[in-house]
Amino acid sequence: MSHTEFKELAIPHESHLELCPVCGSAAELWQHSESMESSTRKFVRCTNYDGFGPQYREAYEGCLLFMPTSEFYKATIHEAVNYWNEYALALTAQRNGRINDEIAGAKDSDI
Repeated sequence: MSHTEFKELAIPHESHLELCPVCGSAAELWQHSESMESSTRKFVRCTNYDGFGPQYREAYEGCLLFMPTSEFYKATIHEAVNYWNEYALALTAQRNGRINDEIAGAKDSDI
């Protein structure tokens, strides 16, 4: 029997996933294991693997959160979903705050 390192999981009915805070695409839940004997780690990732901008090699195509860093990998589905959602909400709020600051600064400079 072969080992599957990555496997997509269904999102539990009581859970929801925030949109990707980088590109706005949908997110999906996955699990990963290093070997048949190792425990699985759950993570949420962006679904955007479409190349954009000055990306010339396959490793650089798609959203930066298509393959998130190891910090996103958690022991349980609940932890992985919570981490993704907290990260997405925090990054979105930070970006929106900076945009609003820039708009306010531009209006102030017009006075």
